[in-house]
Amino acid sequence: MGKTTKIFFVTDIHGSNLCYRKYLNALKVYNVDVGILLGDLTGKVLVPLVEKAGGGWETTLMGTHTEIETQEELDKLIKTIEMMGYYWVHQTPDEFQAHKADPKKVDVLFKELMIQRLKEWIALADERLAGTSFKVYMAAGNDDHFEVDKVIEDSAVIVNCNNKNVEVGDHEMVTFSWANPTPWNTPREKPDEELEPMLEELIAKVKDKSSAIFNFHAPPYGFALDLAPKLDENLVQAADNKIHVGSLAVAKMIQKYQPLLGLHGHIHESRGVQKIHKTTIINPGSEYSEGILKGAIVVLEKNKVKDYVFTSG
Repeated sequence: MGKTTKIFFVTDIHGSNLCYRKYLNALKVYNVDVGILLGDLTGKVLVPLVEKAGGGWETTLMGTHTEIETQEELDKLIKTIEMMGYYWVHQTPDEFQAHKADPKKVDVLFKELMIQRLKEWIALADERLAGTSFKVYMAAGNDDHFEVDKVIEDSAVIVNCNNKNVEVGDHEMVTFSWANPTPWNTPREKPDEELEPMLEELIAKVKDKSSAIFNFHAPPYGFALDLAPKLDENLVQAADNKIHVGSLAVAKMIQKYQPLLGLHGHIHESRGVQKIHKTTIINPGSEYSEGILKGAIVVLEKNKVKDYVFTSG
């Protein structure tokens, strides 16, 4: 083993158009070999832009009611909505009321817009990365619906690495999208005792575990990467009280197999790096809603983590 591999790792961009475009550009800017985009690719909010009787539109964004008069103002607002990772739709007042009265209609529309943006992202990557030397891996996270996997699979240049063992330079990398339970009842979450056999089955695919990369969306419980603000019964964050919310099953796997590197996300506030025995674990954090792309460049050489640096821009 002697090859140097330079990785650019990003996670939790939650539908932000700006962050995704920055990610694609950064591969070239940072001159990396491998790009890894792990988990929570899709957004969480749908913003209706409702037509007004006298012309223009009205909407509510971040709790603020806004009225828009000109196309120029509308274009600017749409750009902001997309930067924040939200989805938008033009609606007549009747359409708006019909959706308001039927949550199932909203779910169908939300999923359509989510898949549409992801398909646009994949098409952009296929266009921008065609003929380049970058190896790019992408996987869903606990917030992502299962339809997401198929969209990534259809890419000509991006590899859907979820639940697979793939090559990253001289290293094997296994990827896991699921997380331990959250207060939000997301599509891919299970109790730790159910995650553990799933992780064991995945890790069994790895021949050399000591030089492997565990690309697991959930961070290990009880370390520096899983501290999140404590929530009250109304899911309001405490200002000055943080608690560990990571996965016990992930912690157990890292301590049992001691891979070279653990790449994690999920907890946006817990940007950091820590050593657990022989394993270096990294969470680049996320500020997607501000359009800021947070990442980590990791250099692997001779079966060691030679260097790492956090990026923000």
